[in-house]
Amino acid sequence: MHDPLFLSFWLKHYSAIAMPLYLKKAAAVFPQSKLLPGGVLRIYPLSFQEAPLHEEYFDGALDPQAAAERAQLHLNDDVCFQVQLRWDLYQWTGDWELKPSTVYLEIFGPEFDTPRGEHVRIDLGPQRLYLPEEKSDNLRPVQANIRSLLHLAQDLENELVAERRLLWSEDEENFAERLKALLD
Repeated sequence: MHDPLFLSFWLKHYSAIAMPLYLKKAAAVFPQSKLLPGGVLRIYPLSFQEAPLHEEYFDGALDPQAAAERAQLHLNDDVCFQVQLRWDLYQWTGDWELKPSTVYLEIFGPEFDTPRGEHVRIDLGPQRLYLPEEKSDNLRPVQANIRSLLHLAQDLENELVAERRLLWSEDEENFAERLKALLD
């Protein structure tokens, strides 16, 4: 159950020239970790198999405007703007603890190698963060994580004007259906 969980968006009226704006808007609504702020901005050419064109570390909260300005310098149809951030989620370590969890926010150019062809993808970390823990009868921490995920999905959909979104994992096409079945 270490498979990552992804949230993908296909945007209405998507335009490669607006990629820095999409990055700015997505980063602005992302609830960055208060426990461990900071992260990395990377810009990849062609695919993730290539070395980044740009890599910049930041210690405090990401400034969405500054990230968009950096991205603008490398704007091309075949790049991906990736921001590695953290957000605070409940995690099971023998008991539930609120801890920082790494995510990757990615904005894709139309010529960048993506198997699903989405415009925006968020790697939300391991699925287990959003599923009930067998060793605990307390569902509240998992429910809080799911609420955080749903709020993020709605905020991004509104801000980016999404045509379609999909919550998925590599072993399941539609993780949302599985989650609903578990919680019903």
